[in-house]
Amino acid sequence: ADEGRIMGSRVYVGNLSWHTSWQSLKDHFRQAGEVVHADVMQHDGRSKGCGIVAFATAQEAANAIATLGETELDGRTIFVREDREAAPPTAGSGGRARAGTVQTSGCQVYVGNLPYTTSWKELKDHFKVAGNVTHADVAQDGGGKSRGFGTVLFGSTREAAKAIQIFNESEFHGRTIEVRPDQYS
Repeated sequence: ADEGRIMGSRVYVGNLSWHTSWQSLKDHFRQAGEVVHADVMQHDGRSKGCGIVAFATAQEAANAIATLGETELDGRTIFVREDREAAPPTAGSGGRARAGTVQTSGCQVYVGNLPYTTSWKELKDHFKVAGNVTHADVAQDGGGKSRGFGTVLFGSTREAAKAIQIFNESEFHGRTIEVRPDQYS
């Protein structure tokens, strides 16, 4: 393999059955490590037969490539390679809706350890680099004071995964923030 190059923590999975869901994709890839996110690419509500799986570390992604390529999932032999598509920040969903449904599962991230002075607008502006931010919110107590965390909703799961990759454990107004999938979205 490419010894001198740093590999990302995401893999591209091809030759998926049209019936494979993001959940079965995630379950299959848990054999290789901690799956942070899994998504089956769709067009007009139908599977495109490929997907992206994001792992907690690049080592786990490399393990998935080494051990899960040429394995069977939902009756098809899949192939696995490094996800080479590094979409530029402007290549977001562009406001396109999926076949009349509002799909938010996997599109929202939790942002923890925010300074108490952070507004939803600052949060939204900061996270725009990762993609199309459709909503941002800073949690408040009953008296309207910040609780030090918030959520950011993206136009796609890919953008949410990119936000986690870019911003988790990064500095925001002098504090190290935690960015992870929002378990309540």
